[in-house]
Amino acid sequence: MPLRLRPATPDDAPALTSILHRAKASWGYPDDKMAEFMAAWGIRETTIRSIQITVAEEQGVPVAFLGVVPDDAETLLVDFLFVDTGKQGKGIGSLLLKRAEDVARQLRLARLRLEADAHAGGFYEKHGYRTYDKRPSEMAPGQQIPLMEKQLPACVHELRRIDLRVTDRPWRFETENAAGIAAHFEEAQKRISLLWNGRTLKLTGYAFQDGIFEGSCSESSYAAHLAWRDWGAPDATAFNLFGSAIIRSRDGALLYGVMGPHTATGGMIYPPGGNLDLSDVMPDGRVDMNRAIDRELEEETGLSGDAMRKAELLVTFDGPRISIARVFECDDEAGSLRNQILTHSAASEEKELSDIRIIRSRDDLEDPAIFPFAREIAHYLLQ
Repeated sequence: MPLRLRPATPDDAPALTSILHRAKASWGYPDDKMAEFMAAWGIRETTIRSIQITVAEEQGVPVAFLGVVPDDAETLLVDFLFVDTGKQGKGIGSLLLKRAEDVARQLRLARLRLEADAHAGGFYEKHGYRTYDKRPSEMAPGQQIPLMEKQLPACVHELRRIDLRVTDRPWRFETENAAGIAAHFEEAQKRISLLWNGRTLKLTGYAFQDGIFEGSCSESSYAAHLAWRDWGAPDATAFNLFGSAIIRSRDGALLYGVMGPHTATGGMIYPPGGNLDLSDVMPDGRVDMNRAIDRELEEETGLSGDAMRKAELLVTFDGPRISIARVFECDDEAGSLRNQILTHSAASEEKELSDIRIIRSRDDLEDPAIFPFAREIAHYLLQ
């Protein structure tokens, strides 16, 4: 069974307390100090109800956990990050730190802060944290506790060039977890009968600098993508790269789709778009992102990219998701476009969209059903 991430439940309190105590003791603190710590510190049901705790588990057994809570209007506090002994050094702590950044972005917070263990400052420094202050350690007299923070970079950037290529290397997550993926997809099909296990492309490496995005993709199944997504994106080396079509009406509004209840993202709100597939691969092995965006735009909305003006090309980083988005400027007003799109969706076989959300200002972005990447794109374009 692969590592899975999930929200904590009150029943996890004893297991998480045990991880907390074992992980703390692994630093070699004196017995009397550890006894004091264990008497004072634990994860209780009230703790789980009051802060957001993510559990990493293997074969249904918790092996690590992360606890975060907003600290002020700009800051997310990393209150807990503990990995059980025997599981340390396997990248689980790094993965949970990435998920802390995801929570911060979802809440539109630009900074993370934490108090590191006196022995753990180097781990956080490797992940971009810096020490802004210190305080004396109660567990290790004479040593200092580093107070650390990390500023998150901007999510949205303009693109000058994209160079994506398909590699022959399989996606390790898929090959190593084939049985679990198959079982997960079988259960998903019981809930959503129209799910189809087609072939997609998973981004397995990339670089972004000076407006140039370069990456390599591995062919994989949609079932593998779905398991990876539902298990909390446990393979942090892979990303869901997809194209998005941002429709901007003559009156300056943005049009986002509300996904139908029979889809894998039912009820969620984001621009027309979707996963890359093999039809987007050119004979030389390069991925035609522009064609992928145009294809998704026409399939979901009935609108043709060639009939609209192509404006900004953007990349948005949203944790395990990366969107390449093209802005299309249309001569029709938002209300008319909404009617056209809904008419098309109702007549289509897939009927992917149940509604169209018209975004005119940042006040229209409060709905939690709007994906974080879609919210960040709108904030960028409506500034």
